[in-house]
Amino acid sequence: MSLLTIRKSNQAWLAIGLLIFAAATTPIFIRFAQHEGVPSLAIIVMRLILATLLLTPFAWQQHHAELTHMSRHDWGWAMSAGAFHAFGLFCLFFALENTSVLVNSVLRRTSPLWTIILEILVLHAIFSRQVWLGIVLTLLGSGLVAFGGVAGLDVGTRPLLGAGLSVINAITLSIYLIIGRKLRDKLSFLAYTWTLFMAASLVALFFAAATRTPLLGYSLAGYGWVLVITVVAQLAGHLPVNFAVRYVQATHLSVLLQISVVASAFMAFLYFGEIPSWLQVSGSLVIIAGVSLVTFVKRR
Repeated sequence: MSLLTIRKSNQAWLAIGLLIFAAATTPIFIRFAQHEGVPSLAIIVMRLILATLLLTPFAWQQHHAELTHMSRHDWGWAMSAGAFHAFGLFCLFFALENTSVLVNSVLRRTSPLWTIILEILVLHAIFSRQVWLGIVLTLLGSGLVAFGGVAGLDVGTRPLLGAGLSVINAITLSIYLIIGRKLRDKLSFLAYTWTLFMAASLVALFFAAATRTPLLGYSLAGYGWVLVITVVAQLAGHLPVNFAVRYVQATHLSVLLQISVVASAFMAFLYFGEIPSWLQVSGSLVIIAGVSLVTFVKRR
């Protein structure tokens, strides 16, 4: 193995570590911003707009030709992907208002499962029995987590609603990733990321205007947490993936991200005193096993 290969491999694992850190800390940072009185919709709008502005000079300087030659058809796909991305963020943030960090983290990590289900329903793909076993395990685990919330063992005002929104967030992520594949064949990663963020910003801004959600008048600490969320979740949570998948298989990356679930739950216990019930822990372990099984099995 050459020195260059070793260096690239080390950089890939550094990117994976950064990605796991972003995935684990994002729910915690969102909670901190919400505790400062910043509404979820305001956080989403500011997060998307700030991320778009930060990427704009780099995207347009390096990929001006790509962006100026995008067809109306491509912009239509970009707006669709952006709309699903924004809607997924709505579900994520409002889920955290109603359920525990553990339940939210576990259920939103089921996106590989929903991607496969969409491929089965839309593309009529055929998968092995192991995939179906993974689907059954994930659904069983989700049922245990949901039952823990119904039985009053969950942290949150409306735990079942929060769990449902977390699942919708995972499904939405799968949809916008599938849509994004059409653009990734035509655009470089940075150009695609900018169009996605920009489109999502417009959608989120529309909802903020429609609901008259203010973007001004919050505490300095609240805006500080929004900045942290933008840098950690929106940028550090997206950019390292493109580098890491060149050197680490996507299936392995999906399983490694399950580490963030445990880390999020531990930090939620430290900062918010969230203690999951045995049903939620058991269901979460079953879900992680199901998702891991699905991501490791290749299509027939």
